[in-house]
Amino acid sequence: MTDTPAGVEILDVYDEAGNRTGSLPRDQVHQQGLWHPVFHCQIVADRSGVATAVLQLRSRHKAAFPGLLDVSSAGHLAAGETPIDGLRELDEELGVRPDVSALVELGVRRLVDDSGEGRLNREMVHAFLLRDDRPLSQYRVQPEEVEDVFDAPIDGLLCLLHGEQATLTVDGVLDAGHPQARPQTRTIERHHLVPSDGYWTVLMVMAERFMAGKRSLAI
Repeated sequence: MTDTPAGVEILDVYDEAGNRTGSLPRDQVHQQGLWHPVFHCQIVADRSGVATAVLQLRSRHKAAFPGLLDVSSAGHLAAGETPIDGLRELDEELGVRPDVSALVELGVRRLVDDSGEGRLNREMVHAFLLRDDRPLSQYRVQPEEVEDVFDAPIDGLLCLLHGEQATLTVDGVLDAGHPQARPQTRTIERHHLVPSDGYWTVLMVMAERFMAGKRSLAI
């Protein structure tokens, strides 16, 4: 048996039926296009009565989808971890430490995309919502992962996704939580979001329902 080098990230892998088949280093998982679990958390907030989704701007130095807008927090689950263990991503990427009880589980959605690294990425996404009304100025981003955080009105995002409007203005904070932090306003288009096959739309519909007080939520 070959020892795994220190610092190498090990992921559980699954077959098409969702059965765990073993564990492999992350680079091999991606190279072979194997199913593996990831954690997604979409933060939602009330901004003066407007239901809002907090989006992160991925670092321009990321191998996958650099400089595109993504869900609030996302990351791989290491071998043996449960979906709730993904909470560490919120702390690492955004400086947010919620209680487990505050998370709203949406279920699992399978996503297949071009990772931006020249191969298919097959993810079993454990998706959650989190209500957190703190202003963006109170976030603390991890520069290696996240450049900016933005507030996007959920109804506006849905109109953008449905093609009912071509652009959407979003307000954010660049380098939030750091001395050089400054406010920023951007006009975004659909192609500024990480590409997905309908995932954004379903996620925002669930976020809108959640903010309206409805509890029959699933991804």
